[in-house]
Amino acid sequence: MSQGGSDRSVDAVVVGSGAGGLAAAVTAARLGLQVLVLEKDSLYGGTTARSGGVLWVPCHGLGDGSNGPDSPEAARRYLQGECGAAFDADKVDAFLRHGPRMVDFFTRQTEVAFANLPEFPDYHPDRPGASQGGRSILAAPYDARRLGPRMKQLRPPLKEITFMGMMFNASEEVQHFFKVTRSLRSAAYVARRLAAHAVEMLRHGRATRLTNGNALAARLAQSAFGLGVELWLDTPVVELLREGDRVIGVVVQRGGERLRVNARRGVVLAAGGFP
Repeated sequence: MSQGGSDRSVDAVVVGSGAGGLAAAVTAARLGLQVLVLEKDSLYGGTTARSGGVLWVPCHGLGDGSNGPDSPEAARRYLQGECGAAFDADKVDAFLRHGPRMVDFFTRQTEVAFANLPEFPDYHPDRPGASQGGRSILAAPYDARRLGPRMKQLRPPLKEITFMGMMFNASEEVQHFFKVTRSLRSAAYVARRLAAHAVEMLRHGRATRLTNGNALAARLAQSAFGLGVELWLDTPVVELLREGDRVIGVVVQRGGERLRVNARRGVVLAAGGFP
């Protein structure tokens, strides 16, 4: 570390650039804090960028009521049956209370937008309190070009869930590809998608129409960048700095040096434990 104390001071340090870390960074920045996100990889987005990106949030407020009424009490009953002896009433109640508020906050105040998935039932729809659909939401498709030069630093999706690098959004879009030889409408849709994808690959070397977890990571990242959040890539955290019982900062490895970063308000650990 450099001589004479810390190399950097910010209000909040966030470790990890997946959905958890970026959501924390965006929230803190919206509250007026100076935020630094640390990512040990050369790409941001974490495992979120490679995921399906579906969130399970009962009573999220985006539905059209087609699956009937829902309630926190029903969702709580369902979770109690699913969790068994691991059921934590305080955590579940906090999740059910704040989940809809989270959706409202991000859709109103950031680049994040969600699509309702009324066709997605709960994993065990026959259990007490289960819903036949409507509790799941998905990040709406996003144009990666809005990220500017940072588009190239977004972790790409898994090859196993793409077609020639093309990403899909939920089951309705996939059905067009399954029916391409049996439906003129689906054939026309697939032809348009393939043509647009070919142009994207020629111009940018990757798909720019992002879906699923890739879209969620991109939307959160662009929200963070727009709020002045700083992102350091290739910067693993090697030590937590403590003062008594408080964590007051971190030590990072950056550019071949160990640097100390003080956090005036706190450190958020959102690395997830995955390399």
